[in-house]
Amino acid sequence: MNVKKIISFFHTRLALAATMALLASMASAQQAGLDSLQRKFDRYRINHLQEKLYAHLDQSLYLTGETMWFKLYLVEGARHTPSDISKVAYLEVIDKDKQAVVQTKVALQHGVGNGSVFLPASITSGNYVVRVYTHWMKNFAPEFYFHTPITIVNTFRKLDLDKPTAAAHDIQFFPEGGNLVNGVPGKVAFRITDKTGKGMMGKGAVLNQQNDTVARFEPHKFGIGNFSFTPLPGMEYRAVITDDQGRKNTAKLPAALEAGYALQVKDSTNDLLSIKIIQKGVASSAPVVYLFVHARNVVSTASLNFLQHGQATIALAKKSLLPGISHITLIDSDLHPQCERLYFTQPDKKLTLGAEISQAQFGIRRKVSVDLTAQNAQHQPVTSNLSVAVYKTDSLQGPLQQDIYPFLWLSSDLKGTVESPEYYMEGTDALAADNLMLTHGWRRFNWNEVLGTAPALTFVPEYRGHLITGHVFDPAGGIARGVTTFLSSPSRKIQLYTSVSNNKGEVYYEVRDFIGPKKIIVQTNTEKDSTSVGRMTIDNPFSDKFAPLKFAPFTFSSALEKRLLSRNMSMQVQDIFYQDRAPIANAVKDSSNFYGKPDASYLLDDYTRFTVMEEVMREYVPGVLVRKRRDGFHFMNLNDAHKSVFTEDPMVLLDGVPVFNIDKIMEFDPLKVKKLDVFTHRYYLGNVSMTGLVSYTTYTGDLAGFVLDPRSLVVNYEGLQLQREFYSPPYDTPKQRESRWPDQRNVLFWAPQVVTKDGKQHLEFYTSDVAGDYNIVIRGMTADGLSGSAVYPFQVKQFDH
Repeated sequence: MNVKKIISFFHTRLALAATMALLASMASAQQAGLDSLQRKFDRYRINHLQEKLYAHLDQSLYLTGETMWFKLYLVEGARHTPSDISKVAYLEVIDKDKQAVVQTKVALQHGVGNGSVFLPASITSGNYVVRVYTHWMKNFAPEFYFHTPITIVNTFRKLDLDKPTAAAHDIQFFPEGGNLVNGVPGKVAFRITDKTGKGMMGKGAVLNQQNDTVARFEPHKFGIGNFSFTPLPGMEYRAVITDDQGRKNTAKLPAALEAGYALQVKDSTNDLLSIKIIQKGVASSAPVVYLFVHARNVVSTASLNFLQHGQATIALAKKSLLPGISHITLIDSDLHPQCERLYFTQPDKKLTLGAEISQAQFGIRRKVSVDLTAQNAQHQPVTSNLSVAVYKTDSLQGPLQQDIYPFLWLSSDLKGTVESPEYYMEGTDALAADNLMLTHGWRRFNWNEVLGTAPALTFVPEYRGHLITGHVFDPAGGIARGVTTFLSSPSRKIQLYTSVSNNKGEVYYEVRDFIGPKKIIVQTNTEKDSTSVGRMTIDNPFSDKFAPLKFAPFTFSSALEKRLLSRNMSMQVQDIFYQDRAPIANAVKDSSNFYGKPDASYLLDDYTRFTVMEEVMREYVPGVLVRKRRDGFHFMNLNDAHKSVFTEDPMVLLDGVPVFNIDKIMEFDPLKVKKLDVFTHRYYLGNVSMTGLVSYTTYTGDLAGFVLDPRSLVVNYEGLQLQREFYSPPYDTPKQRESRWPDQRNVLFWAPQVVTKDGKQHLEFYTSDVAGDYNIVIRGMTADGLSGSAVYPFQVKQFDH
């Protein structure tokens, strides 16, 4: 008997040891899975850097004939610090048919840029959206471009108002974590909106197939709320909603899963989140799950959790969460994402902006003095980069544009429109914020791309300047690979760019100081590639992807007609008297050519002028030997480095445009040429080697009538925009104030580059002849990621003298 007990004891110990070894092996395997998950996440995060753009506009309503002024803020997506990666932003004004009525390219430097666009009379009256993005951002969903609504009124045409329609409502349901599971209590969020996407109030009930009411609900804020119920197998559920206008609507709830996962997140205490995981009817390789928490691709927590009877509850310290929107993701033992829940933590990164105005009321044509202050959350002065707009507020203007602070920390990370995002940043309504997290899914991040193979990124960042891209095709229309191409733009400033087509036939030209309207010419060496190239194209740099935008109906009250006529008169007066007063701020002053100092340079007016180019070259240019053979003229530059002569033609340029047929340049009138530069050594441009260089510059810098090879691609191309400075007339003296020149500005001041050194800055501007209420709107950020806005009102009155 004792022997049997001893044997049983050892069998038990052996079984226990085997079980422990098995569990240890499983834990080791699952820990390896967690390590693999983190490595894949980090690799994705590094290769998929996120950028965010914010645009501060000077106002929200414009007339055609007016100028829209703007400041751009580009930040790195995780920390919201200024990003110096992209050097170009693309701004468009989009109509309701997703057509751009205005497009421009804006230079960025150290994460900021500014500019303006003139709104032409070809634009019809209506509501529009300004959208802004970078070349790199085109790799990702267009929902995450920057969007802000504006209204444009064309006073030269009859107003084409939208016809009133029935204000139908829409309702959407969002199960917590993404799933409803039969037999498992679940929370369902909902959102009731009108056709413009704005929230509506109402009441609703959830009914089963027997018309039994299983839940009732009504919105908490902005048409958003939640309710809880337990779906049962074999049942379908629908909701009956009555909106605040008494209209009824019926909608189906998402079908519940028979087997699956549920994720429930609750505020258990002020310091802890309770996260409950429920697994029902799922056959998995191990009774474990991973909980992965990150905010803007920065990991807060990654944990391995064992399920007991298909459940696990995790207490997560709130202090471990990063500010802003956290993504709580449930991943099963086979590394498949199953549920995701968003949670919002109030950030403490606000920039507090103050403005002390010299007085509350001013007369016309008087100086306004403003002392700005910038402070952090500890009330310490900070250096910030700001933009300041001062404009008239009246019934024509719409609501204030969204503040940069809630944009960066809230709405830029959510899919869809967030109504009144400033409300959620006040931190006084936790339920409203949580409902928002339940109803607005985040799509910057795709777990399938993290755990699998992410698609190739098509668009590279514009690290140093604007990238002009294109394609090369062979005569049959197929891809032409390995073809050397040249891009130039006729000018007195000689700039030449080269690119060799890749395996997709793509070419890339990184252009510098490419400002204003240009005529670009793309060529291949027709003496070498005449049979391998059929045609070339230049790509449209603007995005062809659009977010599903909702436009409010364009309506205009007849009571505003008088104000509109007054504004129209002001616009025309300003255009007549001040149109040419705004100077160009970024006109290119560097006139140096791409090749620097040549080995020899000839100003032809210093010599006896010949009427034949051959005589010019033979008589005055000893560094270039002229040879005439059966196939025509050839140049042979001296090779000073080797005391020899190059046997191949050099690169020949006319106003920066390559000329590969020497006969053509020899036929050109030398009396049109002002200067000739020569290189008598091998010159490298990119991956192209040149046996010397001969560059002709005409007096006009526009080819002076030279006929291009018909195989050249000639395109009118808009470079980075010419930056204009806002003009505000001074009224320092009685003579200036008594000037009879009218001043009908409704935008009194626009300053896109205001720096508060040591937290302070002083501004001065002058009122116009237009009395009324005005706002000073200040927006901006700091180098360490603080952001904020402020609005300060004052009045301008027509005082009796």
